[in-house]
Amino acid sequence: MIGRALGRLVEGALFLLMIVLCVDVFLGVFSRYVLVRTFTWYDEIARLCFVWIIFLGAAVAVRRGAHFRFHLLVDRLGSIGAAAAQRLAAIVTTAFGAVLVWQGWKLVELGQFQQTPVMGLSKGWVYAPVPIGGALMVLFALPGLWRRP
Repeated sequence: MIGRALGRLVEGALFLLMIVLCVDVFLGVFSRYVLVRTFTWYDEIARLCFVWIIFLGAAVAVRRGAHFRFHLLVDRLGSIGAAAAQRLAAIVTTAFGAVLVWQGWKLVELGQFQQTPVMGLSKGWVYAPVPIGGALMVLFALPGLWRRP
């Protein structure tokens, strides 16, 4: 129940980030080719949105089970082997998410005192999607440990 609500919240945030990214890139192209004067801030906003979209999107893909798998191999293992492969995938995904949280937090600590060149935003906002996406991956992968294939 909580996982479903959290998943919807993350997907809603992704939707809003995509809208912001599209509007931002449109404004950047418009300013460059129509106004012949490029907005200096659009590139930083696009980069920030893109990084958040990548890591939140990866977490949503874990939730949906949409990441790349070796279906041809897993389908030949039978039901017991497929269940074991599913649990192994959940363990590997959880471990990868934990590494993202651990190393991402180090990046956030490193970047919190740095600023982006144009807008002066803390680079902690640029690095924050790494541990947040990792934590969401862990939360979304854990049910795979006891779910039946």
